[in-house]
Amino acid sequence: MKLIYFICLLLSVGCTQKYQTYHAIQKRSFNYKDPEHSPIMRKMYPGKKEIQRTCEGQFFFNRNAQTIAINNIPAMLQYSCPGSEYLLNAKITETWWTTIIYSKSCIEIESYCPRK
Repeated sequence: MKLIYFICLLLSVGCTQKYQTYHAIQKRSFNYKDPEHSPIMRKMYPGKKEIQRTCEGQFFFNRNAQTIAINNIPAMLQYSCPGSEYLLNAKITETWWTTIIYSKSCIEIESYCPRK
């Protein structure tokens, strides 16, 4: 009986993670849905590392946590590296997990500010 309960529990939980890397991000023209984002810019060198994280949760189907988390990406980019128009060597990681009654979607942006 415990084995059947454990198997049902495993089948009711799902998790996924995907990430996308970018050599450079121009903050004002970035589109997360366009994986070919590569602005033309002068040579810049990475400086201070910045990490931004946000998570959204949902019970049953009351809202779409994944859409809300993805829509937070432009604000997170603008908050990173104030005073700079670019982010270097960026990695955007999207983590999503769900159970029967609760889902959670998290976004993490790891990037470097250009040296001045």
